[in-house]
Amino acid sequence: MLRPLLFLTLLFLLVIYWSRPDNSGNKNTPPPSAPSPKKPPPAPSKPGRTVAVGDLHSDLPQTLAVLRLANVIDEDANWSGGQDTLVQTGDIVDRGPDTIAVYNLFDKLRNQAKEVGGKVVNVYGNHEVMNLGEDLRYVTEEDYESFGGREKRRQAWNVRTGWLGKMIFKNFNITHIQNGHTIFTHGPIWSRSNAMQDGGAEETCRRVNAAKKALGVNRLISGHTPQYRTGKILSICNGGYMVIDVGISKYYGGHLAVLEILENDDGTQNVFALYPGGKRRL
Repeated sequence: MLRPLLFLTLLFLLVIYWSRPDNSGNKNTPPPSAPSPKKPPPAPSKPGRTVAVGDLHSDLPQTLAVLRLANVIDEDANWSGGQDTLVQTGDIVDRGPDTIAVYNLFDKLRNQAKEVGGKVVNVYGNHEVMNLGEDLRYVTEEDYESFGGREKRRQAWNVRTGWLGKMIFKNFNITHIQNGHTIFTHGPIWSRSNAMQDGGAEETCRRVNAAKKALGVNRLISGHTPQYRTGKILSICNGGYMVIDVGISKYYGGHLAVLEILENDDGTQNVFALYPGGKRRL
C-alpha cells in the first residue's frame, strides 16, 4: 500500500514541475529591477531677504511708504513679503498723530507674515520705554485725542492691563540677531555721538570691532540717531556699523530708506540701501 502512495506522490510532483511556465527564454519578461538610488535630500531653501527700517514716530503715511519701498506690503497694506524678515528698530511712538494706527499695522503684519513663513520683528526704542514709564514729554495733542483723552491713553499703555502696553510687552525685543550675522538694536551700544562720526573714526571703529567680536556678528545696526541732514543710511567701519534712522517721519523731514540684506550661498551677505531713486550697495 505504501509503494502505490509513494508513486502517486512522485507523479503529482512531476506534473506540477513540468506544468510550470518556462520563463527562461521569454524575452518579454523584464529583468528584476535594481533598487532605485536614494535621492539626495533637498537643499535647504535660502532664507528670504532681511529688510529693516528705522524710527517712524507716529506717521502712518510715511510708514506705509517705507514699507512699500521695502516691498513687504501691498497697496492694501497687507503683508506681501513672503518669507522675508522685516525688522523695525523702535520709536514707533511720539512726535506724530498716528500711534494707534502704526502699532496696529505692525501687529497685523506680524500675524500675516507668520502665516506664510515670514517674520516681523519690533525692537524697543527709548520712546516705547518712556511711554510705558509715563514719560510723556513728546506726546502730541493729536495722539491724546486718538486715544480719547489722556486718561484713556494712560490706561492703554499699562503693561499689565492696557491693550497697547500688553501688545508691546509681548511682542517687542530689546535686541534681535538675524541669522547669526547681524544684530539690531535701537540705539548705539555706546554714546549717541559716536553714531554721528562718519568716515570710520578710529575710536568708533575700535569699539565696533570689539563689539562684533564679543557678539560673534558681522555688523551692528541701530536707529535712534536721525540722519535727517542727508536722509541716507550711515555706514561706517567698513560696513561694520550702520545707522538706519534717516528721518522717515515728516517731523524729521520725511526721508525714505530701507536696509536690505541678501544671503549668499557661501554664508556671506550683500547689504544694500533702498531709496526711492534706486538701490545702493553698502
